[in-house]
Amino acid sequence: MAITNISPVASYLSALKDEDLAASNYAKSDIATKQAVTAFEKKAPAITSADALLKDYSSLQVVLGAFGMGSYANATALIKDLLTQDPSSSKSLAKTSQNATWLAFADAFKVWGQNKGSSSDTAFITGSGSTALSTTYTPTSSVTMSATLPSAGASGQTYVSPAVDAYDDVSGAHKIALQWTQSKTNPLSWSVSAFDAEGNASVASNAFQVTFNSDGTLASATNTTTGATIASGAAGQAVELPITLNDANEKGQAISISLGTLGGSSGVIMAGNSYQATSPTQSVLLQNVDSSSTSLSMPSATIGSLSGTGQTYITVPFNPNQASDDTNNVTLGRTYLSVKWAQSSSDPSTWSAYVVDPYGSTVNSTVVSVGFDGSGNVLQVNGQYTHDIPSLQATVNGVQYSVTLQPPNLSQSSEASQSVLKSDSKVSSTVDGVSIDQIVSNYQKQQYESNDANTDNGVGNALYFTRKMASVTSLSQIMSDTKLLQVVETVSGYDPSTFGALSYDQQVRMLTKKVDFSKLKTPDQIQKYAEQYLTLLQITPQPADKPADMLDLFGGDDSKSGILALFGDDDSSSSSSIYSGLF
Repeated sequence: MAITNISPVASYLSALKDEDLAASNYAKSDIATKQAVTAFEKKAPAITSADALLKDYSSLQVVLGAFGMGSYANATALIKDLLTQDPSSSKSLAKTSQNATWLAFADAFKVWGQNKGSSSDTAFITGSGSTALSTTYTPTSSVTMSATLPSAGASGQTYVSPAVDAYDDVSGAHKIALQWTQSKTNPLSWSVSAFDAEGNASVASNAFQVTFNSDGTLASATNTTTGATIASGAAGQAVELPITLNDANEKGQAISISLGTLGGSSGVIMAGNSYQATSPTQSVLLQNVDSSSTSLSMPSATIGSLSGTGQTYITVPFNPNQASDDTNNVTLGRTYLSVKWAQSSSDPSTWSAYVVDPYGSTVNSTVVSVGFDGSGNVLQVNGQYTHDIPSLQATVNGVQYSVTLQPPNLSQSSEASQSVLKSDSKVSSTVDGVSIDQIVSNYQKQQYESNDANTDNGVGNALYFTRKMASVTSLSQIMSDTKLLQVVETVSGYDPSTFGALSYDQQVRMLTKKVDFSKLKTPDQIQKYAEQYLTLLQITPQPADKPADMLDLFGGDDSKSGILALFGDDDSSSSSSIYSGLF
């Protein structure tokens, strides 16, 4: 290895400033790397099993390279074991080997290992965000509400809470919201009901009456459906509304909605006057048209955001026969309707609207498709450029309803996080996937670090050591990584070519005395160590560890000891004629 005009340390420090950029630029200029990355990015989302990855040699090369396992490309049996065995099992190859590189590789693909090598979805995640494939939550048992309702200065007011995610016993997510309707005769009394804010009828029908003291604190609560008193009388009693959440198998799960305590100043309260700030209502309510119970209208509303995906929106559950049901004291069998808007998964600018019963009655409804422009305004209706939206027609329990739709809109900003409702569910486990972006980035770095120039001067090993060493805490991790080991051997004063002839135990015993992990904790310490490695290489060069090509094997331009020399070849033959003469 010759000393060039630019020292390896200077080259290392230059690349270290932004290795991602340097590696990316290298990948664009190196045809083989560029083609491998392009092919992998295209095929990765469709790879759903270890077998599929093993059969795709090009993608396998990229993945192995990203994990520093490029030399294992032909070790099919070993790679298969790492991909198809649960890495957390004490009997798995990854666990028993105690090889840090193997453990990291197996753990990254544990969604396959835990399912014997396959899954219904790919293990590869697109985008630069979370790599979570699935997250399991503890079942929700309680939802706490904190809100300020409008004051008693008016009557007949409404409030709708934002929705909160509640989880059933199989970790299915459901959105729960609360609707509050103030009495027209007693402004301190409110009718309350919880509903499925996605319109999937996962929340069983429920109804409660909640009253407040003149100072805005809770006074009492009653279950309207059963007539049972929930809380009344002495201050300090907890006010918890019982509801039932049904999972996909229609198994009921009890959840309590905690509103606070009687006479308490926290939880749900009423504003003291019309000037006090109140919690903003989150959804619109359908309206009767000309006092008709079958002709309804949905006011204009912001149903989602331009940047969101997989969004839904429903209007607050509305009883079109509210007046007559109240007059006749009907408590069971009331009809509730909502308009549900659902965003298209294939075309995020398009939403579909239809009528649902958020509590479960069968509804036969027409569907309207609405497309939005880049500003969030209606652009198309049912594929036509118009702002006129036809009425929805729906039949429920033999009664036909007509719902006119005022043009909705989409917000240009993301929905803000809400703090009104809080669920007690916690994350119980998370299964992560592998980021395609991260795989590509690591592979490009590996290719950049192992190119001829960076291999010859040691810069590649120094860069690798710098980005890997921060997560290394034991000598066994170093011993299982050939590049890390080569750097450590060199800085410790040993020649890797001869040190490797020692037994594993002998190597460990000698390096234990040399490696001080307390001095390899900070980025500065790690960088200084890498610089020391490069400096020592300048003093005592090491032969480049790369395979001989065909010309080297048979004697290149400057070779006098190739295999052909055994057959009396003289120096007059050019390298090209020698190579050609072989075939």
